Amino acid sequence: MDQIFRVAIHHDNDCGYIEYNPVTKKVKVALENLTKRDAIAAFLNSPQVIPAAGSTLRDFKSLSFVPIENLTALKLALTHLWRHTGVLVDWSRPVSVR
Repeated sequence: MDQIFRVAIHHDNDCGYIEYNPVTKKVKVALENLTKRDAIAAFLNSPQVIPAAGSTLRDFKSLSFVPIENLTALKLALTHLWRHTGVLVDWSRPVSVR
């Protein structure tokens, strides 16, 4: 069984993907734009603080985590990728591995 998680990404006309191995906790970013690729890798490997809903819609708390800690943390961080890097996650597009 393939445990590797992959999600498609793009910046302008540059299409690529992010690959995460939950066993080794390693992330691979495949994108032609070196600046964006490095920004994504730095974001996913660095501690993040993200506001998240608490017990109600008006109650927020800060979540502190490193995205590569586990798959749940990675997916949460990916929902904020655009804001930090300008790279869009294409959740519904199939991943084409190069």
